[in-house]
Amino acid sequence: MEKNKEERKEIEKPYYYPEAPYYEEDEIDLYELWLVLVRRKKIVIGITFFCLILAVVIAFLLPPVYRTEATLMPLGGKGKGFGGLAGLASLAGISIPVEQSGITVEAVLKSRTLRERIIKRLNLLPKLFSNKWDKKHKKWILKDEKDQPPSLYDGAEALKDLISVSTDRKTGVIIFSVEFKKDPKIAYKIAVTGLQEARKILNEKAFTLARKYRIYVEERLKEAKKVLKKTEEIYKKFVEGKIKEIPLSLGESEKYHEYGVLKGELFAKESKLKVLKEEGDRTRIEKLKKEILKIKQRLKQMESGKGLGNYIPAPEYILNLKKLQARMEIALGLYETLLKEYEIAKAKEMKEQISFQVIDPPYVPEKPYKPKKKLIVIVAGVSGLFLGIFLAFFKEWLDNIRKTHIIEETNESKKS
Repeated sequence: MEKNKEERKEIEKPYYYPEAPYYEEDEIDLYELWLVLVRRKKIVIGITFFCLILAVVIAFLLPPVYRTEATLMPLGGKGKGFGGLAGLASLAGISIPVEQSGITVEAVLKSRTLRERIIKRLNLLPKLFSNKWDKKHKKWILKDEKDQPPSLYDGAEALKDLISVSTDRKTGVIIFSVEFKKDPKIAYKIAVTGLQEARKILNEKAFTLARKYRIYVEERLKEAKKVLKKTEEIYKKFVEGKIKEIPLSLGESEKYHEYGVLKGELFAKESKLKVLKEEGDRTRIEKLKKEILKIKQRLKQMESGKGLGNYIPAPEYILNLKKLQARMEIALGLYETLLKEYEIAKAKEMKEQISFQVIDPPYVPEKPYKPKKKLIVIVAGVSGLFLGIFLAFFKEWLDNIRKTHIIEETNESKKS
């Protein structure tokens, strides 16, 4: 019975659940913060005004920097990724940028060679290093014998910070910008001269196979033109009676024209062979040699009389006239053939030529690009305000620590 009573008591005892731990919430009292700022308003206002005044002084003391820019579109070259699409687009009046040429134009605009050329043309060293240049005596200010005047390389490095080139990889458009202190006209001159010299560099560096061939054909064309002109002069003198005999064999006029055409083809192919030998293309060299050999054999046949026709007996005047006509046909055939080859060579050269088109030309800036006075003042004001607020809370925190320390010392002294 006693055991049962004890068990009942145990069952009837109330069960106490453990209490959940109490966490003190860290609440930010905005009113308290506002009171801190009110108490420390002198610090906030003082720091803000100090930053504003400093910003205004700096904004008006900084020299004005003028900026001009030009927008370019690369043209020509053998790009990758567009293939025949670029050609079809050009027929429709649409210019598709070529990757390789774009990179080449960008590289030239960023090159030290271009900067050095700009400095030479505009004599920029005295303006880039104005602190070392004596304007009155027009000479460099040197401290001692070891001190050297700025070199062209130094000028190129100084100009590097003033020129910037950026490319839009989607459209291929290049933006070429120039900055210069105090003088907007110098910035404009640097931009214009830079574009002119960039074109020259691209033309000098792009000495391709097509260009070499065009030069050789052009030389031959000049020679053929001289021959044709000389033949015309002989014809004129013959008609006037100043010349009685023409030293040339007779034949059919069509054959003589063919002879001139073959001569022109021979000159053109020999010129192309010279270029290919420099390039070292053996397959094309051998093929071209065979073609030249066939033309030479044909010319020998014609020169021996087998291909040019037989002797035609006629009175002396008619005989010489036909000789002269034959000579004219040869000269004309030679000139026509070389002229065609020259036009083809020029077309090929234009395809391989790397250049650019100026979409928006440089301009003389009217207003300075930097310093942006309004932006400087606004940023300084906002920064000063935040700095003032930070210092106000920091001062409040220091004062609270000092008060706590004093109270603790007072309590300890009372206990002791």
